[in-house]
Amino acid sequence: MTSINHPTSHSPETIPNLLKTMIFGILVALPGMANSATMTFDKMVGATDGSNLLGAAATQRTLYFKDVATENGQTVDAKITTTIKGDTNFADQTNPAAQNYFGDAGYIPNYRNSPGGPQDDLGFLYYGNGIDNAEDGITMHFEFFEGTGQMSGTFLTPLLLQSIELAVYDVDGEASQSEYFTAQKSDGLVSYATGTSPQALQVTDQGNSLLFNGPGTNFGEADATGAAILYYELTDALSLDFGSIQTSGPSQNAVFSAIDGDLSMFANAPFGDPVAVTPVPLPASAFLFFSSLCGIFAWFKTAQRKNGPRKNGKPRPLHSLTLA
Repeated sequence: MTSINHPTSHSPETIPNLLKTMIFGILVALPGMANSATMTFDKMVGATDGSNLLGAAATQRTLYFKDVATENGQTVDAKITTTIKGDTNFADQTNPAAQNYFGDAGYIPNYRNSPGGPQDDLGFLYYGNGIDNAEDGITMHFEFFEGTGQMSGTFLTPLLLQSIELAVYDVDGEASQSEYFTAQKSDGLVSYATGTSPQALQVTDQGNSLLFNGPGTNFGEADATGAAILYYELTDALSLDFGSIQTSGPSQNAVFSAIDGDLSMFANAPFGDPVAVTPVPLPASAFLFFSSLCGIFAWFKTAQRKNGPRKNGKPRPLHSLTLA
């Protein structure tokens, strides 16, 4: 389908965000520095307070999850903050006159958790109101925190994760409406993969973000046609913007999508090869910082060569290296 040029309201890139991918490139060259964190959304803080046909719903704009992942021995907690677009029904923003015929709009933590179906995913249901060209939907902002030991559930100390893989799925549509989502490059997005079907999500590079347009046809949630896998590196926060535009049908449009943090939903699904994300151009001032990092990295490699391997063939640890 034709790509829709949806406006974005994200702030300009900052130098720290732009440098994340470059720093990661140096870190992964050091022993033991690259591990991907798999995420689950089954340990929400507090109780759900609503329900719909898809499961128990949480009708708050901000959710907290403990132990969503473990990376390099550290437990990861997560906070999700929601921005509601237009006259969308979601969480505490509702239209009393609307039918809400699938039940309460909101998040569905630990989505399904049924044999053969999604496990520990994060689903969400919202309603768009009105047949018009106005955008309906929500923006989800994820923040990751140190949750090890006494830090569990405090959500105080941001935690920089080396690698994340997320599958966003059931972004498709029907004859009466089209669905989409956008992901920001500055969040550490380095590559993505979409399904191999001719109707798979169409991706448009918008400069600072990538727009994923659904096919405007309904597919099963386990079908890779309506899904994309996003690969992030060196990030402590990321945003995903979801939306739909209704062109016909009933006066209210129900939209469901979900996020799979461990890719278990699509273990054998037909996805294409990952596509590298074209980075946002760096400002000139960033190259000074990057050159310093390159200098440190060059020293490290030179020191390794001068000291040579141990007798058992393993590299010397960093603390045993001597300066040239």
